[in-house]
Amino acid sequence: MMSLIWPPESDTPPADGDQKKAAEVFHEQGKIIVEAPPGTGKTFLGVYLALCACRLDWVSKQHPALLLTFSRNARVQIEQETKRFRDANWISREEEQSIKVSNYHAFYFEILRKKAGLWGCTTTLRPASIEGRRERLEGLLKESGKGHPYQPTLSGFETPDLTSLSSSAFRIESSDLKKAKGQACLAFALRRFPLSDLLGLDETLLLDDETLHKILTDAAAALRNGRPHYDDFAPLFLNLLEHCPELVEWLRLVYPVVILDEFQDTDQIQLEILRRIHPEHLVILYDRYQMIYEWRGARSNRINQMRQEFDITDSAEAELSHIHRAGNQADLAQFIRELRTDELCGGAIAASRHHPWLTTRAVSKRVNQTNVPDETRCLTAIRCGHLINSNETTAILTRANYLANFLYSQLRLKKEAGAYYVCRWIGSEDNPDETIRDHVWRLRAVTDNPGLRAWLGELLDHLIPHQLLKDLRLSFSEEFARKEPLAGRKKGNLKAIRQSLALWWDTIDVGSYQAFARALREMPAIAELLLDKGGYLNPDAVYYVKELARLVDNCRESTGSRDWSGFCDHLEDGLVRSTYLRLRHPLKGLYILTVHQSKGREFDHIIIPWLSGKGEPWKDEYDGRRMSLKYDYGKFGDRRLLYVALTRARRCVTILYPEEDPSPILQKWKLVNL
Repeated sequence: MMSLIWPPESDTPPADGDQKKAAEVFHEQGKIIVEAPPGTGKTFLGVYLALCACRLDWVSKQHPALLLTFSRNARVQIEQETKRFRDANWISREEEQSIKVSNYHAFYFEILRKKAGLWGCTTTLRPASIEGRRERLEGLLKESGKGHPYQPTLSGFETPDLTSLSSSAFRIESSDLKKAKGQACLAFALRRFPLSDLLGLDETLLLDDETLHKILTDAAAALRNGRPHYDDFAPLFLNLLEHCPELVEWLRLVYPVVILDEFQDTDQIQLEILRRIHPEHLVILYDRYQMIYEWRGARSNRINQMRQEFDITDSAEAELSHIHRAGNQADLAQFIRELRTDELCGGAIAASRHHPWLTTRAVSKRVNQTNVPDETRCLTAIRCGHLINSNETTAILTRANYLANFLYSQLRLKKEAGAYYVCRWIGSEDNPDETIRDHVWRLRAVTDNPGLRAWLGELLDHLIPHQLLKDLRLSFSEEFARKEPLAGRKKGNLKAIRQSLALWWDTIDVGSYQAFARALREMPAIAELLLDKGGYLNPDAVYYVKELARLVDNCRESTGSRDWSGFCDHLEDGLVRSTYLRLRHPLKGLYILTVHQSKGREFDHIIIPWLSGKGEPWKDEYDGRRMSLKYDYGKFGDRRLLYVALTRARRCVTILYPEEDPSPILQKWKLVNL
């Protein structure tokens, strides 16, 4: 079979036996479902099957294979894998161009742009501000119904019992607004499917018709204004398919092969989109043990739904079993295999206590630490444990954003001897690229020089550790709005900052791109003056500020007469390109993120910072209540989440836990005191 795809005399991709077998099945049946555990070459297989389709004349440069994944980071990894095929001379340039790689949001948005006229859009579509949309949705949801606030359980993520609520009395409080907003994004689909079917819940979640109408109207208005939000792309795209049958035929013709990565995370709307397109050839890549997005609509029965919808038989299924690891990673690979033998319960691994790749450290509680919060104990253990090597990529994976944000704010404030904590915070809505993109979105509202100065001050606030600004009782957005910023301020290096500002402060003008670019270039240097070797700037935030300066310079050089709105469009479009460039060239150092945010990523060293029985410390962002989020051994979903955390490691894993309260998972897996 391989000779049909790659001639014997040519260089061929080094596929293992499982991958070649999958290619044979795909060749014979034109569709295949492949389960692929971490490390088995799922990304390689996706590209490999796309190129097999090219060799079989199923796809071409004009009619490429569409390879979709969830995150931008996973998309970049697939693009780099495709480039590796080309660099190794396994494929030609034309064959490389027979693959279109995208993430779901970007693909939906691309098609929405093509058909924007159907909604009467008169402007170029660009993603809406995250902050602006969040505020609008919160306002809509808080207005709906009266009473019946939902109080989360101790685990923080339990599904509320809403069966007793009437549609006119339904309300979700701020503690669960994120979940409510996610459900609100299904407003378009609510006209066609029962909400309980979409969410896969046993309970029927009732939203009153008036609230649904407001949500629908809000999303449609945002689209007409050229500003739909990421979470609205899928419902809008489904709506487009239903109102534009010729688009369905066009998609089938242009993309005869569709390859779906990380299919276990697919929600009901994405499934409905796939049903309507119904491609001629289909590849599904998944791992049921990595399904951690149930709260976003992923369901364990999704694969069965696809089997029925596309009439996929057992003979059209395959599994990758060979984990490509070496050295200590071979032990990690064996650990992965053993965990999967008993639904991640750990019975198989408990028999062996020899795990060279794994270190578990008990954090003792000193006599004078009786009232010390868990997050502080965790921070001390990381600082004093010499866990971070600046020559590799290390990731601290938390259960939720609170601990990640705390560690980020503290670790970047201080230099430790021999350990340089150049931290990168990767939050779901607090990425430097998203923060600065939202900030550029607000630039459109600037109309005068004082407004531009205040905007620059807020940008500087984004660069500097929040704790440092808090300690100094300083806000550059407020200071820059004054006629004489920092007047009378002497603490720290504020005098040196005043002197630096004096060199360009009076040149700031809405009509001068040259002065604007210079101010942007000065931002990182001013931030460094304030730090005075007492902390670190987020290198990704610095990168985006420098990119903004470059984009302003380019705009000045190419189109000096561009109006302000067009100028802002230029900056937004350029930031999107800069984001992908950054992802293609990741930096070494320390990354801090949640397990959910780590999907599609790999790091040399993984640190799981606080695996206690009580749970990871957590604080409600709205009312400040302290709670805990634990990995519950009795819940398959929680075991999957921890499994995903462990399998992000390329080399080794370190687990920290309180000596007096180790997690039951550690005890069940016999990993205490390794």
